[in-house]
Amino acid sequence: PISQMWTVARYVIGQRLKRRRRFPLVLMLEPLFRCNLACAGCGKIQHPTSVLRQHLSPQQCFDAVDECGAPIVSIPGGEPLLHPEIVEIVEGLVDRGKYVYLCTNAILLKQKLDQDLFRPSKYLTFSIHMDGTEEAHDFAVCREGVYQVAVEAIRDALQRGFRVTTNTTLFDGADPVEVRTF
Repeated sequence: PISQMWTVARYVIGQRLKRRRRFPLVLMLEPLFRCNLACAGCGKIQHPTSVLRQHLSPQQCFDAVDECGAPIVSIPGGEPLLHPEIVEIVEGLVDRGKYVYLCTNAILLKQKLDQDLFRPSKYLTFSIHMDGTEEAHDFAVCREGVYQVAVEAIRDALQRGFRVTTNTTLFDGADPVEVRTF
């Protein structure tokens, strides 16, 4: 949205006026590694169980965001919707005027939306992991049916007024015709 472009432009100009040559634009905030998929291309789920059970508290997330100062916060995972306090984290970041990209495989998204846990905001975007056509995506995430769940969640989120983007990983050997179809 224009408000996001304006916020980023104002931030960059402010950093330049302070004569800073290097500064963050996006904070990648990973509040947990745990996931509800076991994708072949992802190494996070191979962490020891003790690591997979850990997660950052909302205050730890807010402290990191405040320290970084970047106008955009991307929240990948694992699967952030598994975090027990993800709603509080997102609300706290939106209250701070941060543009939040909540990266999700969308398996839990419709359920969370049905529970009215998130509110549409110009500051919140759901970034849905989609790795190609149905067959390619389900193969990449090592589970049949995930593509259809994600498509339904995208439609539902859009109908409820949320901003939605997709995030696609193209693997070695991807068929250009299939990618174009996707």
